[in-house]
Amino acid sequence: MAVAKKSRMARRRPQQARAVATRALIFEATAQILEREGETSLNTNRIAERAGVSVGTIYQYFPDKASILVAMAEAAQARNAEENARIAQRGGANDEMLRLSIRRLIRTLEGRPATRRAVVKAVMAHVDAGTLGREIDRTAFLLPVQRGFSRLDAFVMTRAVVGVVRAAVLEGYAGLTSPAFEDALMRLVRGYRPTKSAARQARTSSGGFTLRNV
Repeated sequence: MAVAKKSRMARRRPQQARAVATRALIFEATAQILEREGETSLNTNRIAERAGVSVGTIYQYFPDKASILVAMAEAAQARNAEENARIAQRGGANDEMLRLSIRRLIRTLEGRPATRRAVVKAVMAHVDAGTLGREIDRTAFLLPVQRGFSRLDAFVMTRAVVGVVRAAVLEGYAGLTSPAFEDALMRLVRGYRPTKSAARQARTSSGGFTLRNV
């Protein structure tokens, strides 16, 4: 989930409280339609009706429904990034940081599975792969720094975890938010063995490594 291609970008960035509130109304209306009526019912006219605004207001901010979904992804990702930054600043055990950030990834848009599925589909269709990759590197979750993961290791592990979560979202996997799913992803990361060069570097360096260094 990331910044959209230029053709899909929001037309107007909210600067004032009223604009922020309007975007929030649009997002909430979109989610309600998706959860109650499904993707086939989602269009800008229906969103405007549900949000209690004019269609013209919708188009002041977004060119189409896909751009609304991508913007919802961006907002959710920004919240996750902020929380992950707080985790890093607070410090603590590496496993704790990893678990909290994986949990946040799993529980994005929790309780709204149809919305999350539509958001993921929109992002995959309208955001270029390079942008998606950069956003995964920056905000997906924190790797346990004592492992000394190389860039190759980081790439493999982040795409593995994000790919599993994405598949669960798209396939409607019922256990996505269960403790067992979270534990399985923890085992996936813990069980990974870094490249030999990365392991040697970890033994000779006191520095840490997180996704934001990739």
